[in-house]
Amino acid sequence: MRGVFIEFFVLTSLVAAIAFSQTFQDEQDRFPRVHQARENRGEYLDSLFNNKGVNYPPHKIVIVAYKNEQILELWARDETTTTFTLIKQYPFTAFSGTPGPKRKRGDLQIPEGLYHISHFNPYSNFHLSMLVSYPNHADDVLSPHADLGGEIRIHGSCVTIGCIPIGDDAIEELYISCVDAKSNGQSRIPVYIFPGHMDYAGMLALQSFLRSDQDLRSFWYNLKQGYDIFVTTHTALDYTINEYGVYVFANILYVYPWQADSVIIDRLVNRIPSPDGFNRMLTPVLSFASWLQHIPLKPGNPAIELYDGSLKQYQEGHAAVIDIPVGTKDLQQCADAIMRLYAEYLYSINANDKIRFHITSGDTIAFRTWINGYRPSVSGNIVSWHKTAPQDSTYHTLSKFLDFIYSYAGSHSLSQQLKLVSDVETMQIGDIFIQGGFPGHAVIVVDMAEDPQTDRKTFLLAQSYMPAQDIHILKNLNDPEFDPWYVLDFGDTLSTPEWTFYKNDLKRF
Repeated sequence: MRGVFIEFFVLTSLVAAIAFSQTFQDEQDRFPRVHQARENRGEYLDSLFNNKGVNYPPHKIVIVAYKNEQILELWARDETTTTFTLIKQYPFTAFSGTPGPKRKRGDLQIPEGLYHISHFNPYSNFHLSMLVSYPNHADDVLSPHADLGGEIRIHGSCVTIGCIPIGDDAIEELYISCVDAKSNGQSRIPVYIFPGHMDYAGMLALQSFLRSDQDLRSFWYNLKQGYDIFVTTHTALDYTINEYGVYVFANILYVYPWQADSVIIDRLVNRIPSPDGFNRMLTPVLSFASWLQHIPLKPGNPAIELYDGSLKQYQEGHAAVIDIPVGTKDLQQCADAIMRLYAEYLYSINANDKIRFHITSGDTIAFRTWINGYRPSVSGNIVSWHKTAPQDSTYHTLSKFLDFIYSYAGSHSLSQQLKLVSDVETMQIGDIFIQGGFPGHAVIVVDMAEDPQTDRKTFLLAQSYMPAQDIHILKNLNDPEFDPWYVLDFGDTLSTPEWTFYKNDLKRF
């Protein structure tokens, strides 16, 4: 009996070892269609990936679909790289629905959002198929319907009622690639489904769907953040979905140097929707305008704090507070806050040589001079420079540079430095309403939106004030219909909660 027990133990251990050693590829290749697909496409895939400079099997892959263009893309990377390479594009062989996310069962919509492959089906009615993890948490939160449907797949053949068909030959390539990536250690294969390319031209093509749908507008502008990150960096998206169904991205595309090591939870573009019927202004990725649109806000609408931690007396004029420290000195006031935002942006894109401001004496103070270790000494209206520090381009040096600027510059000197915008109708995000004086005041345009039917434009304003305080988004107390947005056809006088400007006060860097 003891010998029988030993034999049984050895046999069961051997079976367990074989099962343990079996890879996902081995498991899938037992199915006839998968085995045949590998026979058909295996050698071609090895050549395809190697010709793109990626070893096969790949370390990681990403699948990206563009509904408007009806294209699915396969991206891949090696273990030694962080960026993905486009391997191949596959056209859809059928299409159903319209641009916009799937929000209920039976709506024929192809979903839009960020998903992953959750199941492989080697016995599909459509040759081979892979299940997409729809619905995700964003779909659950944003859909008004209880039954969102499911069974959204990428598959072969040329029919669909909400899935993504790419034909039998193409699904064999994609299926085998995904099997091999998973067998090579990739536990989750991302699938990003966008309404279309969401660059300037693509968004113009999509905007006809936005006019009457505020929810769709907010969703697409949030999803566009993921699009911009992926197409700019070619890296996999690192994100969570918050309780409001908003994708919160940890990938750093827009750098805010004072928050470089933290995830930005709340961005202006996600928080403040454009007015009904208005589309947010499209801005180039990584531009100052886009950087302002994505600037972080503090949660909710907290009270404005002064530099010493006390509360500002007037608290009725702001719609949100920008999440940027004000410092502990009474320095960063109205014009100072605008100079800081512009300097922080330039620093974030490594454009240090462009960081330069006029001070009241008329002298130009350049950050490059500070980087090189020179410090200014001011006597009356005379500025002299002395080498007193080592070369240093760290953020600490920028902060010290800006403290000096706050002390010796203001609305008067900034007004002299800026260029007049002769026609207010040509306003751009980043423009500044400014009245130079002692005191004067300045506010900055941080976002704009346009009605595509009438070309009417609206804009958001931000300011700091005296004494030094949180930079905040202004309410529009005179026009509740658009609040906190201001209409561009405001006439000759622009009334803000704490200052009145005129249309010829508009200037830009």
